[in-house]
Parts: sequence; structure tokens; C-alpha cells
Amino acid sequence: MVRIKNKINDFYLVNNTTYTLIAVSMCKFLYGFYTAAIGSILVPLGAAFNINIRTQSLIFPFNYFGQIVIIFFVGYFADKLGKKVVQTVSLVLLSIFALFFNYVNNFILFMIMILFMGLFGTSINTIADAAVSDTFKNKKGYYLNIAHVFFGLGAMTSPIVFNLILKVSGDFRKIYFVLFIISILIFFLISIAKYPTVDNEKIRPSAIIELLKNKDFIVICILAMLSSGAQHAVSGFIPTLFQKNLNISAQISNYSLSFYWLSIVVGRVAVAFLSRRFKEYFLLKILNFATFFVLAASFFLNNYVLLIIDYLLFGLLLGGIFPLIIAYSAEISPKYSTTRLAVIFSFTAMGMFAVPTIVGMLADYFLIYKVLAFTSLPFLAYIFVFGRKTGKVQI
Repeated sequence: MVRIKNKINDFYLVNNTTYTLIAVSMCKFLYGFYTAAIGSILVPLGAAFNINIRTQSLIFPFNYFGQIVIIFFVGYFADKLGKKVVQTVSLVLLSIFALFFNYVNNFILFMIMILFMGLFGTSINTIADAAVSDTFKNKKGYYLNIAHVFFGLGAMTSPIVFNLILKVSGDFRKIYFVLFIISILIFFLISIAKYPTVDNEKIRPSAIIELLKNKDFIVICILAMLSSGAQHAVSGFIPTLFQKNLNISAQISNYSLSFYWLSIVVGRVAVAFLSRRFKEYFLLKILNFATFFVLAASFFLNNYVLLIIDYLLFGLLLGGIFPLIIAYSAEISPKYSTTRLAVIFSFTAMGMFAVPTIVGMLADYFLIYKVLAFTSLPFLAYIFVFGRKTGKVQI
């Protein structure tokens, strides 16, 4: 077993950090593709199983519930078996479940499949960020933003592919056959890449407790939770709110989701370059301040053009926040790279679990875009949190 593990971790055909960055970033592309597909399938899911928006939104807790806990097991196995082993195994398992998903005709079984795909998707995503952090010790913010651009590209591509698949086959499940193909292709990309060699970090409860005792780290984890919750709530409900609240066609609604993720990509590219000039903390303060006002303004907009412009601005501002959080967390606590990311992703999963679920519970009673506007409140709170931090901001 040890020999097999070592052979997989040590095997490579391409010894090039740029190739490794591309291969690992394609894992982010895959997870982005999977994540955005959830927003696209909500309305056809409701039609297929004759369920209301509140029941449709159960997909969010099922997708993210296991991720809150599994992240720590991913870290444990990554440190025991090696990141490359966990990455490749997760890719294989995700591809298998994505293939079987095409034949699911029962709502309960549908949710169980979503649960497991969420687990494997998170594993792939978490290891990808850890691999980038280990490969590029300097300018983590820059390279993590590049990797997260691929996440945005995957999320942007997904609704476009979904429209094409739905037009050709009429079956929303076929988007997961495309996910199966992408997973297999990325498996081969990863298998020949050289992963960084780092000292194995053992994830212990004491390490987690040490991180959670750091007040600055907790503050940044809560921001990750709330900002990711807002981001995925908007992403998850854009197609639904445009179709149900504003009577926009399904095709235009899904293309709107693609443009939303495109704005996030542009935001991440911009912040990737800005992070080479400015400190992460300074950028977080500025982006958080602007994000609150843009998202809060959506409450007063009941026109498609105005609302999509507002969401595009929101995506543009929010795009770089999460990669900056990861980079800044390394500055706060350089030790325990995998454990640190596991804790951050666990907080993130809690936000993705809670915020879209709450929005979904209220969606049958209120206009969805007005409910989404209230997800701006955490950004308001963080204006005061960032404002109270003393000391000069380094630029």
C-alpha cells in the first residue's frame, strides 16, 4: 500500500510548475462547472418532480452538508496518503457518480447523488488550493487568484453548455454526462503532473484549536462563510428569479448566470494583478465596502437590465475576495497549510449550506431578488470590523 501510494505521488511526465498550475486549475474549472450547474437545474428539477421552490432548494443543504465535515477527512487523507492520491481518487469517484446521475428518476435518490458528488467535488477543490499554495510559496494571492479564475471559467461555461444540452436532449440530467467527460480528462492531466513535495502535516485537534484561538483567523473565516454564502445564493437563484419573478426565458436566464460568473472571473483577474501591488488586507477592506452597497441596491431594482447590471457589478467586486482570504490566512497563520484550508473551506461550506437554503425557504413568500439583497448585511458588519483594526495598512 505504501509503495503504491508513493508511486502515484512521485509519478510525473511533466516537471513544470506552469503545467502543474494549469492541471490543478482545471480541477477548479471542474468544481466551478459542477457548482453553477446546480443553479441551472433548479427550475427543470421542479418541473420534473412537480415541487415548489422551497423543496427545490433542498439541493443546497444536500450538496453542502457533507462538505462541512468531509473537508477535515480530506486533509487527514491528503497528509496520510499524499495530495495527488486523494485528488486522483476523488476525480474517479466524481466521474462515476456523474455518469450514474444520468439515470436517476427518483427525487430522494437524486439528492443522495448530489450529496456524494458534493463530497468528491469539495475534495478536488480543497486539494487544488492546497497544491497551489505549496507550489508557489511567494505571491500566493496572485497564483491562487489565477487558479480561481478557472473556477469562474468553469462556472461561466456550465450554463452555456446546459442550454445546448437541454435544447438537444430535453433532459437536464445530461449536463452531468458532460461533467463525467471533463472529470476523466482532468484525471489524465493530473496523473502526469508533478505535485509539490512538502513535509506531511498531521491534522490534529490541537492544530485546529490553535487556529481557532487566533481571533484574526476566525474573523477571516466568518467573512469566507458569509461572502461565499452570498455568492452561491445569487448564483443558485439567478435563473430561477429571472424566470419566476421577471418572466424572462430559461435561455436568457441561464446566459445571465454565465455573465454573472464572467464578472467574477474578470474580478479575480483584476485582483490577481492588484495583489502584486497591494496587500491582501487592504484589498479586502476596499472590496468589502463596495460589495455591500452594490448588493444592497438590488433590493430596489425590479427591472431585468438594471438587476443583471447590479449582479454583474456584485460579481466583479466579490470575485477576488475568497482567493484574498486564502492568501491572507497564510499570512495570519503560515503553519498547517492543509488544516488551515480545511477550516476555511468548512466555514465556507457552512455559508453555502445556510444562505441559499434560507433564501430558498423564503422564495415562495417573497420576491427572490429582494431576499437576496439582505445577504448584503454581513458586508455592512465587516465595514465596521475592518474599520476597527488599528495599524497602518501596508501598500
